[in-house]
Amino acid sequence: MKARPAYAYRGHNYSALGMDSLALDSYDQAMKIREENNDLKGVARLIYNKGLVYFNESDYARANDNNRKAYEVFEKAKDSFLMAKMLNSIGINHMYLSQYPEAIKSYLDAKRIYEDLGLTEDRQYASILSNIGLLYARLAKFKEAETYQKQALLFFEKSDFQEGVANALTNLGRVYNDTGNPEKAIDSYKKAYDIMESNTNERGMASALTNMGIAYSEMGKYAKAVPYFKQTQKIYEKLKNSNNLAIVHRYLGDCYFLGSEKKLALAEENYETSFEYAKEAESINLQFNALEQLASLQSETGNYKQAFKNKTEAVVLRDSFASVEKKEEIALLEADYEYEKEKSILLATHEKEQAISNAEMERQKLMITGLSLGAFLIVVFSVVAFQLYKKRERVLSEKKISEFKTKVAETELKALRSQMNPHFIFNAMNSISDYMAKNDLETANTFLVKFSKLIRAILESSEKKWIPLEEDLELTELYVQIEGLRLKDKFEHSIKVSKDVDMENTMVPPLILQPFIENSIWHGISKKETKGHIDISVKIENQLLVCTVDDDGVGRKTNGATKKGKTSMGLKITKNRLDIINQLKKENASIQMIDKEEGLRVELKLPLELQF
Repeated sequence: MKARPAYAYRGHNYSALGMDSLALDSYDQAMKIREENNDLKGVARLIYNKGLVYFNESDYARANDNNRKAYEVFEKAKDSFLMAKMLNSIGINHMYLSQYPEAIKSYLDAKRIYEDLGLTEDRQYASILSNIGLLYARLAKFKEAETYQKQALLFFEKSDFQEGVANALTNLGRVYNDTGNPEKAIDSYKKAYDIMESNTNERGMASALTNMGIAYSEMGKYAKAVPYFKQTQKIYEKLKNSNNLAIVHRYLGDCYFLGSEKKLALAEENYETSFEYAKEAESINLQFNALEQLASLQSETGNYKQAFKNKTEAVVLRDSFASVEKKEEIALLEADYEYEKEKSILLATHEKEQAISNAEMERQKLMITGLSLGAFLIVVFSVVAFQLYKKRERVLSEKKISEFKTKVAETELKALRSQMNPHFIFNAMNSISDYMAKNDLETANTFLVKFSKLIRAILESSEKKWIPLEEDLELTELYVQIEGLRLKDKFEHSIKVSKDVDMENTMVPPLILQPFIENSIWHGISKKETKGHIDISVKIENQLLVCTVDDDGVGRKTNGATKKGKTSMGLKITKNRLDIINQLKKENASIQMIDKEEGLRVELKLPLELQF
């Protein structure tokens, strides 16, 4: 039995020294012994350690295979703590493979487990926060990235985990550099380097030095940056870290291409080397960066054919990890996480209140039982008093349950709104992409002005349950104008509001009509050969607000929507929003779709909600 820990410790030591093949052999030997002793969790831990070795070699796909195998063992053993640890590692590998939705899902699942276990003071929880910050930085969500990194830094400092402090400082430096503050970034990197040097952590030292080189490169101090990259290149070659070698060679290429003393042949060689290392690491993001810079260099040197080829391939790579759909998927995962978190808090509060209420009732029962041993009149009085109390408690309990259900419904409505907003924004973004691609600058500028105004209005209304009808119709008008520009004025539209509707005082849920207008445009008018019309009207009928979207497009029968039974995400969300409004308001909000000979008419009935 002495050999069991010896092989494992030997593997750890070899891994720390960068002797990866010897580390893997040692872990395999330890695994055989643990398998013979039926120590499945011990085997799973060694599988995870093998995954770390592959991670250090930038073999992220194989690292994830090991992490998933370990996760399955821990899941069967119902070891939530180790499941969360595996999910964090799985998220890291997805992130380096540019698989961002998969990465955020793994991180948020791990974060939820730690929060459910009450382990928010644990180092691993801080590590998850730091990794979420890294992902947000890759998505250019720098404010969120900085917030998460500062939270992680605070955890690491509190627990005096110096390597964690250094990693958080390095990650914060990247945020500062990406937001145009390279001097502050370099200061963070130097602090991180000093900590890693005092702990003789070669990988950490190399990371800090690489980032210092990147910061100097971003400042245009290319000659000063080169020695940093040359130094870390040797370290990463020794460690066989193809991911970081791709980064180093890309920035070396920048130094030779953009520096005052241009060395274009050397720059091209480094960009090509960067691309090869990025392919080896299976990092789509780094492949895109290398090809993007290579295309720029080749264009400058007159090699237009090769520049066009590399630029086209770069665009395809970028779209594979930075598409609108992936960003929308990430936004929905974030919304689901926040909803589940809020619902969990509400459930815990409700259960606590119920327990207190039940305990109080039990106490009263005991008190009344004791009093019943006294005089008959006191017993009669106590029984009557208890019945009155019990009735009151039942009423209070029912009230609490009702309030709890209302809170849950409002939480669900908030989650739906948080899904609706990114869905609406991403669809609007699609509407400006064509003109940007065609370099029609005048139209693109018109698009951007309208779009920025639209986004500002959406952000201002995003946290509101209801907004004035006047405000919502302004949003609608902007959206229709943007779609009209994209379709080159293929349709006309009108918005009519009945005189008895007080637009400033009448409240509606934000963006409630947008999905129906979107369907009219893209499933009705766009498929029509001639010019189309969309009429939007609002009136009051039987104390309900009746909103109508009427188009003369091809209709559902022609485009096959009724046969296929397809429903857009926007329509599904809107129907769910109406169901919740009906629960909260005890009203009969409804949607009716009326097929016409030419086109479709949608009638939306909402409860008449007045601000004053």
